[in-house]
Amino acid sequence: MKVLFLLSLFLLLKAHAMSPGKWNEYSRHPEDNIKHLIELLSRSSTGRELLAEAKTKAEQHGKTLLDVIKPGQVSITDTTLTRRFSTSEPGSITFHEVSVVYIDKDLSTYDALLDLAHELTHYIYRQPFNPYKKDFSLQPFISSTIEGTGGEVDAYLMECRVMRELYSSEVKQRYNCQEIVDPNTSTLSRDLAINKFYRVGEHYQSFHNKLKSRNIEAPRDLSGGEPVFISSAYGLPYPVAAFYEFVSILNRVCENDKNRLSYMKENLGRSPASKGSDEVIFQNIKISYDHRCGSLDSYLALVDDSAAQR
Repeated sequence: MKVLFLLSLFLLLKAHAMSPGKWNEYSRHPEDNIKHLIELLSRSSTGRELLAEAKTKAEQHGKTLLDVIKPGQVSITDTTLTRRFSTSEPGSITFHEVSVVYIDKDLSTYDALLDLAHELTHYIYRQPFNPYKKDFSLQPFISSTIEGTGGEVDAYLMECRVMRELYSSEVKQRYNCQEIVDPNTSTLSRDLAINKFYRVGEHYQSFHNKLKSRNIEAPRDLSGGEPVFISSAYGLPYPVAAFYEFVSILNRVCENDKNRLSYMKENLGRSPASKGSDEVIFQNIKISYDHRCGSLDSYLALVDDSAAQR
């Protein structure tokens, strides 16, 4: 009788901890909601490893996990790259990167837990990119977003591993996780995941044409198969969403460079001693700007054309 009582109590507590209620309503105190989500994730061996690595990375930036993980409108890892240059030395630039993991405040505890595993994978492993470099281009950006280290494929595999460890009986109810299970080994397959992430459905032809118009070869796995994975930020299959994200980033970068060039031009030659070197720096930055931003208008036109068709 005592054993049955304890078992019933355990199941009741487990059901309460993973109730369909919103994770952000576990407590009236936002910090306690985050702590609760962290504690639930730590029950998974994969989750514990993720949390340990995230804690280490946060400490390297003088932060704690509670500084890094926040409730938000959508689940996303928001990385801000700040570019700094001195007005006296506009040719000298430093970059500072800050990342925050947001978890959709309206999710159930169950879904929020999986999203936390997903976003921490981005936070820990995703390779930083610098959009101000000359080699910042569309095709590598799409590839990195989807199948690069810490990209969408890795994050989803991590999410499914956590699910398997905590809710093995529920894996089959999670359709997308079943989509990336190798039928021969019953293990999660990265190759299958990559294949499914490149499915764009009805967007295939128009997206293929966009890449072709920029003389960019389509990703090797791009297909018109029914999309399995949709970006929550754009409501589009990930390759198409990555295209929109690339254009958005490029637009901001070019606007910043345009303002920087304008500032430099206004102040060019004010110091006679440095006039020659200032002109060299200005010309080098302008060449970089023309190389990076010369095609921006055509990219924006492609985006506007897509928006008009939707």
